[in-house]
Amino acid sequence: MFIRCFIFAGPKSVYEYRLDAPERACRAGMRNVNIGALLGLDKWRREAFFTGVHADYLQHKYKDVEIAVSMPRMRPCAAGFPPRDIVNDTDIVQYIMAYRIFMPHSGITVSTRERRKIRDHLVYLGVTKMSGGVTTAVGGHSKGETASQFDISDTRSVEEMAKMIYNEGYQPVYKDWQALAQE
Repeated sequence: MFIRCFIFAGPKSVYEYRLDAPERACRAGMRNVNIGALLGLDKWRREAFFTGVHADYLQHKYKDVEIAVSMPRMRPCAAGFPPRDIVNDTDIVQYIMAYRIFMPHSGITVSTRERRKIRDHLVYLGVTKMSGGVTTAVGGHSKGETASQFDISDTRSVEEMAKMIYNEGYQPVYKDWQALAQE
């Protein structure tokens, strides 16, 4: 049975299809798969728990795939939809620490939805991926930029993010794969 969302049309309206997308990616041979619930739509601890269960399931079933988790909080958006549950900075740190203990070898991604100050401090907590120089507009890096889907908080460029990571005593990695040379 498929559950339909009441707002959207098209393939994204089938919630089960969306929920199964990471597993389809694993089956297709993707090397890295990132999952995460948008925090603020419901109680964040429940969302965190089920995201962890989903990540654990995927990691055990697809052992060759690196499973990572994102903890995106709702930000102001064009639709003006307010969060039902406010997720503060302490909550995000608790989520990251609980997840790191639960899945110590898994990736943790923190997006530009988060403020500069908290992103700078999350480096120490085992965050493995941070973005820089992004836009949330569909086609935003091409000509004819459209309206953003939501506001970003940390507008630093890739170079500025790399400098911050170096200054904190870590090394930014831009690419963690390399094709084997054919002779």
